[in-house]
Amino acid sequence: MRTPILILMSAIGVIGANSLLLSPVVTAVSETLEATTTEVMRAASAYGLGVAAAALLLAPMADRIGAGRLLRAALMLLAAGLAASAAAPDVWWLMAAQAVCGLAAGAALPSIYTLAMVIAPKGREAQVLGYVLAGWTVSMVLGVSVSAWATDLAGWRAVYGALSGVALVLWGAARALRGAGSPSGQATSPLTALRVPGITGGLLATALLMLGFYSSYFFTGAHITQALGHSTTQAGLLPLFYGIGFGLAVLLDPLLDRLGLARATPPVFLGVTASYLLMMVWADQYMLLLSLAVLWGICQHLALNLVVARVTQLDPKQRGAIMGLFSTVTYLCVFAAPFCGAAAYAGWGLAGCLAVSALLSACAALEALGLRRKRVSPDGAPA
Repeated sequence: MRTPILILMSAIGVIGANSLLLSPVVTAVSETLEATTTEVMRAASAYGLGVAAAALLLAPMADRIGAGRLLRAALMLLAAGLAASAAAPDVWWLMAAQAVCGLAAGAALPSIYTLAMVIAPKGREAQVLGYVLAGWTVSMVLGVSVSAWATDLAGWRAVYGALSGVALVLWGAARALRGAGSPSGQATSPLTALRVPGITGGLLATALLMLGFYSSYFFTGAHITQALGHSTTQAGLLPLFYGIGFGLAVLLDPLLDRLGLARATPPVFLGVTASYLLMMVWADQYMLLLSLAVLWGICQHLALNLVVARVTQLDPKQRGAIMGLFSTVTYLCVFAAPFCGAAAYAGWGLAGCLAVSALLSACAALEALGLRRKRVSPDGAPA
C-alpha cells in the first residue's frame, strides 16, 4: 500500500506547489513578461476558476470511468499546463496555461481523495487519508520556501518546467492505480450528488472549515509585514510552521479511526476554534504567533481529514460527483474569503479575522454534534 499512498501524496504535492508558486515569484514573472503584478496574479484567478469548473463538471466522470483513470488523465493535462506556463511568452498565455492547470487540479483532487478511501484497509481510513493529506505539507514547504530559492537560482520558467516533469513521472507511476476506484457504471452529476442524504451537512461543514481558514490565512502576511514591521521572509515562516504542524498531525490520525467520525469531529473543531482564539490573543507577538501556527496546522489537518471522510462515505457509487462538490465549495470559499476577511482586517486587524474564523469553526463544532444524534458508526456510515 506504500506505493499508492506515495503516488497520491506526491500528486497533491505537485498540485499544491503550483497553486502556491505564483505568489512568491510574482515579481520575477512580471519582470520577464513585462506585465504588472496585478496582471500576473490574474493567472491565479484563472487557476481557481478552472479548479471550480472542473470539480463541478469533470469530477463526476470518476463514477463512470474510474477514479484511477481520471487521475492519470488529469496528471497528463497538468503536465501540459505546467509546461505551457514555463513557455509563456506573455501574461495572457500564462493565464490560459494556469486555467488548464486548474482544470487538471479540479479533476485530480476529487479522484485523489476518493482513491485514498478506496485503498485504505477497513478501520484505517483516517490514517491512510492523513498520509495522503500530508502532500499539502510538502507543497506548502516547497511552494513557499524552495520555489523562491529555485527561482533566484535558475529562474521561474525552470521551476514550472521541473513541476511539469514531476507530473509526467507521476502519470507514469499512476498506471498502478488504474484498477483502483473502478467505475460504478452509474451516471452521476452535481444534481444527483446533491440528493444524497447527509450531503448538505457535509458541505456546510466544508464551507465553515475552509472559509474560516482562508479568511485568516490570507491576511497573516500583511499583518506580519505591515502591523508588526517584519520582513517578507519572516512572514513566509508562518505558512512554513503551519505546514510543519499539518504534517505532524499524521501521527494523530490513527486516533480518529479509534474514536470514530461522530465522536472525534466536535472536539477537533473545538481545537480549531481554540487555535484561532489563542492566535487572536497573541497576534502581536511574532514568536508566539509562529508557535501557535503549528497548533493551527495540527488541528486543521485533523478537521480536514474528518470532513473528507464524512463526505466520501455518504454514497460510494457517487464519490466522484460528491468530491467534485467538495472541491467546488472549497474553491468558492477561496474566492469569498478575501471579501469576508477584508472587512474584519480593516476594522480590527488580524485579530478581527481570527475572531471571524473562530466563530465559523465553533458553528462547525455545533453542527457536528448532530452526527452523534444520527448515530454515525465508527467508519462514518449511518448506523
